[in-house]
Amino acid sequence: MKLALIGYGRMGRAVEAAAAERRHAVVARLDMGDRIDGKSLAGADVAVDFTLPDAVADNVSAIADAGVDLVIGTTGWYERMEDVAALVRSASVGCLWSPNFSLGVQLFFRVAAAAGDLADALGEYDVHVHETHHRHKVDRPSGTAVRLAELLVDRLRGKRSWRGGPPAGAAAPETLWVSSTRAGEVPGVHEVGLEGPSDSIVVRHTARGREGFARGAVSGAEWVHGRKGFFSMDEMLAERLGSI
Repeated sequence: MKLALIGYGRMGRAVEAAAAERRHAVVARLDMGDRIDGKSLAGADVAVDFTLPDAVADNVSAIADAGVDLVIGTTGWYERMEDVAALVRSASVGCLWSPNFSLGVQLFFRVAAAAGDLADALGEYDVHVHETHHRHKVDRPSGTAVRLAELLVDRLRGKRSWRGGPPAGAAAPETLWVSSTRAGEVPGVHEVGLEGPSDSIVVRHTARGREGFARGAVSGAEWVHGRKGFFSMDEMLAERLGSI
């Protein structure tokens, strides 16, 4: 398989290394400001985007117009989800997106969902989410934390919605709060906390580096190549793990 890297920063280079491990070729390396079109993507089967939230819709439009399948690893663009999906479907290409391509995080989502179900059954634990990332990360909370919050709100009858926190005053009990830390070069830590009247439980995923995200993105490129449509990571993993 031949890949085009859209964004050639730390994640782009990690994807390049992961592609080499799986004997795929990188035929284009395009960074911010480079033109994306049929010429610059010539020969690519799949483009892998790790850029900035504001660039995603334009990147998808150009990649889809070139008839190239794509993987979107950039986070924070989800208010444009319907627009991006329409671009993909009208061009009849395949697109796979995820807030986190780490396969370990995908397992963590399932563990967190089970924890939410158990907390809901007992009814005495207050659930919250916290995430920590490097200080260069643009979006807050992270896409992974947002996904966790959505999963948990769906399972907790006492939570009506989620919000980024901490709150300005007393925390509304019907809100699931998602807090964030930005410091140093932390690749990513996500925690689901269950606070009870006499104890607490923490379910945590800690990324040791970017390699896990990169390997997952390359696996996603292998999966989406040749498909037509707009897919989430859940649809890819349903073939292996079953749906949440």
